[in-house]
Amino acid sequence: MFFTKTLVAAGGLATLSQAHMLLRTPAPYTSPQIQSGPLDPSGSNFPCQSTGGAFVGAATSMAKGSKQSMGFTGSAVHGGGSCQISITYDNPPTKDSAFKVIHSIQGGCPARNTPGNLPDNPSGAAPDTYDFTIPDDIPAGNATLAWSWMNKIGNREFYMNCAPVDITGDGGSEAALDALPDMLTANIGGGCTTAEGVDVEFPNPGKSVETNPGAALGAPVGDCGGSAGG
Repeated sequence: MFFTKTLVAAGGLATLSQAHMLLRTPAPYTSPQIQSGPLDPSGSNFPCQSTGGAFVGAATSMAKGSKQSMGFTGSAVHGGGSCQISITYDNPPTKDSAFKVIHSIQGGCPARNTPGNLPDNPSGAAPDTYDFTIPDDIPAGNATLAWSWMNKIGNREFYMNCAPVDITGDGGSEAALDALPDMLTANIGGGCTTAEGVDVEFPNPGKSVETNPGAALGAPVGDCGGSAGG
């Protein structure tokens, strides 16, 4: 499952729309073409803004145990919120894929210390980046890394951009992968929502967690499960 597919490289850059945020690093898929808006409230384009086409992009190599950095493009950060960085080895990922959390950020994501939006610059690099570590006990192989975001202010939304990655290194097991928490999904149907003005406190954030100073933490609302694993 982890070595059988090769991701296809494609030229070109995703078109920037005029609002919200886009994953900048690691390089996202070029198809489906990422949009800066949230997923459809029905969840019809979950995961990764997919509408059923092929997943295409040049994979970023990431060694197991290495520190990596995530950055964004845009300025409409909606007061920040909470984000997760998750991984699946399904190729391509589908609505039934299990995205396993490797890092959670509670408050201050995708911008720290920002009560509203950044100065308008939809095509500019956002000032904050977020470090995370690739677990050293997960399998090697081609995978999809997902950034998910539940915004603090504004409409109740769920954002998700995805990037192709190549996890390198020896060892690792599916059991270690399965033990990681499931990515929390909210505001896209399924009975789990978030409250405005609250930085989501994840039911199961995993072992790698960044909680930013000043976060107004609160639990998601409704049938949000326990984010199994971990």
